[in-house]
Amino acid sequence: MSNNPNQIYFDTDLANKLILETEDVKQLLLANNIATLSAAIKGQKISLDLIIKALQDNSQEIQWRAYAILQEIEEPQVIQALSEYQWEVARLLELYINGNRKFIRANLCNAELTDVDLSRINLSSANLKNSNLRNTNFSHANLQNANLTDAYLSCCNFSHACLKGVDFTHAFMWGANLSNVDLNGMYLVNINFSHVNLQNVNLSQANLSYANLKGANCYHANLRNIILKNANLSNINLNRVNLEEADLRDTNLSGANLQEADLKNANLKYAELWDANLSRANFFGADLSNANLESANLQDANLENTNLENTNLENANLEGCKLP
Repeated sequence: MSNNPNQIYFDTDLANKLILETEDVKQLLLANNIATLSAAIKGQKISLDLIIKALQDNSQEIQWRAYAILQEIEEPQVIQALSEYQWEVARLLELYINGNRKFIRANLCNAELTDVDLSRINLSSANLKNSNLRNTNFSHANLQNANLTDAYLSCCNFSHACLKGVDFTHAFMWGANLSNVDLNGMYLVNINFSHVNLQNVNLSQANLSYANLKGANCYHANLRNIILKNANLSNINLNRVNLEEADLRDTNLSGANLQEADLKNANLKYAELWDANLSRANFFGADLSNANLESANLQDANLENTNLENTNLENANLEGCKLP
């Protein structure tokens, strides 16, 4: 049998055995004979417990090859075993540098992964709870269904990453880059997106009630049908953003830039919009009842068919504004 670790071949002798044993599995893992192992698993000639056991082998190569096989197997004992297999950061980085990108379900709880390039890595369903990931590059990465609760994500680059189903509960994300990310329909209640780059992000139908987006950049973002009840959006950049039919009740938009934003049929009851830039914004059919627009710039804005009952327009700039 060849000792070349990069060779993936089929071992006829072992494949013909009725049942593969521990030493057979170890021999195949050492030789990186994935073809025979895969055939044995499919033919039920091998217990998954033997490959799981290999995760504890003294050889790091055997551990990695066992993990590489197990990470895509949807069996309860496998999922449990991978959740208990704690990755050493140095080993993961070594494998990444050598061209490996797939680390599905990796357990990196409490990991220190700062200032590193992990672009295009696959960490789907990984456990990154309470990890320090400051200034790490996750651009174009797959983090679908990953656990990022209590993680420190300041200045992380998630541009173009897959973040569907990610748990961001209590994550610190100040200055992170989430540009060009699809967060459509996600539940992000109470999320802290303060000073986060959300350019071109898709947050349509997402729930960000009570979220903090103070100072965030949402230029050209899609926020159609978004729920932002009681959220803090003060000084946010929403220039040309689609907020059609958005729920912005009791939202703080003071000092926000909503120039040319589309707010058709949006609900802005009791919203704070004082000192906001609303020039050329489209409020057609929106509900601005009891909203505070004191000193707001509404130059050339469209307020046709808008509910302005008890709306505060004191000192607002209404030059060229289309009123109901």
